[in-house]
This record gives sequence, C-alpha cells and structure tokens, in this order.
Amino acid sequence: MISSFSELNLLVACATCRPDPGSLMAQAQDQAVLFMLGALGLIFGVIFYTIFSFSRRQKRFATSQA
Repeated sequence: MISSFSELNLLVACATCRPDPGSLMAQAQDQAVLFMLGALGLIFGVIFYTIFSFSRRQKRFATSQA
C-alpha cells in the first residue's frame, strides 16, 4: 500500500514530465506521437495485407488442386 503522497507521485511521473500545453515542446511531442502511430499503422497494414494475400493465394491453390 502506498504510504505517502511522494510515493504516489512516482506512479504518475509521466504526467509531470509533460511540458506547457501551448509550448513548442508540447507540439513537438504531440507530432512525434502522431508520427509513431502513423508508422505503426503502416507497418501493421503491410503485415495484415501480407497475411491476407497468403491466405487468398492458399485458397486459390487449394481450389485448383481439387
């Protein structure tokens, strides 16, 4: 159990590292997060498309063998 307020602050340290909302640093952090989400979306999109493509080819191959 957390015994003091200072120990509770350690659990929410990320919120204390956030810069002033209107500052250039905050805008840069927001843009970095959006860029990372876009990059992850692109990577996962390619992975899912590859799996879908393999599945479609396997179904075509199975029907041609039957």
